[in-house]
Amino acid sequence: MNILFICHANICRSFMAEELLRPMMPQGTVFSRGLYADASYRVPAKVTDFLQKNGIISSPHTSTQLTKEDLEKADIIFFMEQAHLDKISDRYAQYLDKMWLLNDYAFGKEEDLEDPISLSGRAFEKSAERLKKAVLAAAEKLKAK
Repeated sequence: MNILFICHANICRSFMAEELLRPMMPQGTVFSRGLYADASYRVPAKVTDFLQKNGIISSPHTSTQLTKEDLEKADIIFFMEQAHLDKISDRYAQYLDKMWLLNDYAFGKEEDLEDPISLSGRAFEKSAERLKKAVLAAAEKLKAK
C-alpha cells in the first residue's frame, strides 16, 4: 500500500506523519508532500527532536512539492487541513475516492490538525502529540484492511 501525507510545506506535519507511520507499515511505501513546498525549506529541530523522543531517527528530508504523479501512485492520501483537501479534490476529482482528512479517517472527526510550525514549547508538543495519535489510529485502521 502506498500512503501519502500532504500538508502546507512538507517540513512539519506531513513529514512527522510519514516518519511516525513508516515503521508500522513495513510492507508499504509511506511518503509525504507539500502544496507549497520548496527544496530550500528545512525541517525545524523541534520536529526532529519530537521524532527522536518517539524513538525515530529521521533521515535527511527535502521539502517536496506535490505532483499529479504522487496522487496517481498513492493508494490512500491523507490531508492535515480541509482547505488543502478541497483544493486538491477540486483540481483532481478523479482521486477523490482515496482522499481523506487524517482526523476524519482516524477518528471520524472532520477537524484540521493545526500546523505546529509556529508553536514552541508545550504548545508544539501538544500539537505534535495530536498528530501522533491520529497517525496511530489511522495505522490501526490501515492494518485492518
